[in-house]
Amino acid sequence: MKAQYAAPDPAGPNAVAGLVVRPVLRQDADLLIALCQEHADQRALERRPYGPPRNDALELLEVLFEPPFAAWAWIAEIDGRAVGYASATAGFSMLERAYCLHLDDPYLRAPWRERGIEVELFRHAREAAQRFGCLNLQCQSPQWSEAARLLDAPLRAVRLDAVRYVVQMEEPAAA
Repeated sequence: MKAQYAAPDPAGPNAVAGLVVRPVLRQDADLLIALCQEHADQRALERRPYGPPRNDALELLEVLFEPPFAAWAWIAEIDGRAVGYASATAGFSMLERAYCLHLDDPYLRAPWRERGIEVELFRHAREAAQRFGCLNLQCQSPQWSEAARLLDAPLRAVRLDAVRYVVQMEEPAAA
């Protein structure tokens, strides 16, 4: 993958008043973990096959802040208050012989959904994929996701229906 740069900070032309989308910094780790936990709690039934999240944040910190970087995340703030995030991981396709960026379903706290913030998070991920020289940006969202329908991604993306299989590598700890 080409050189990693911090995501740009300028507000886009359709910005929500007071909205800033910025790259996650190391000092944001606790905030990012809290947002991730809210996101996971909201999707508990869907997330069940993936197993429980790890309690230790070491891997999260490594992938975001230690070379070779393999993940990027952006925090959405309105007037300095965190309202959501988006995250993406590096991927590679052997068939295309190229890097891609995998965008996870963006998360926004309930009062901030459906206000166009998802579009701004998507824009930052798309710009990152372009800067990194990725062949494409791949987004995966549950079929029922309202946020996915609101993104402008469907206007420029090809929808691929697939079946995802998940094989857990660790047995859940006995309670």
